[in-house]
Amino acid sequence: MSNPSFIHQKGVTDPVILLISRRQVEQQDLNSVLASLKLFSATREDTWLYKGQMTLVVDGYNNDDRELVDIPEVRQIIQRLAEAWPYWGFFLNQVDDSIKILAACCCGASYPGGGAVVMDQAALVKLLTKGFDGMNTLFDKHDFPEHELEAMSNGLVNLLLSPAT
Repeated sequence: MSNPSFIHQKGVTDPVILLISRRQVEQQDLNSVLASLKLFSATREDTWLYKGQMTLVVDGYNNDDRELVDIPEVRQIIQRLAEAWPYWGFFLNQVDDSIKILAACCCGASYPGGGAVVMDQAALVKLLTKGFDGMNTLFDKHDFPEHELEAMSNGLVNLLLSPAT
């Protein structure tokens, strides 16, 4: 049986991987990550094509016993990414854990280990607001359908603010 939280989520049809390498993490090289993201919003058509299709992957930590959220340098680059790239709510898919990882890295009040995160609810609301702002900007810029914005926004709220099932 499928996970109930995915029942109303659109699937990923043209998957795109936003890959952040261990080198980029260790060097906190956000500029190269941001440069790779520019092509996804180069045109109106590109922007729409990649809507909700992106998966966030941090590579190079497979042999590390820690979860990604337990690695301070990973949290730092993802926090900086969310701050510098407000369009994550538009491009990251709502099917896998990409948005949840971003939120955990950006909104954790504490990280007790083992992947556990104590979330700061005020920080989560602030992150969600930034995600909405980024989505609104792209929808306004390209005159995308309002009902799609509403669907994406509701999906983001359900993903980040609904109790875990």
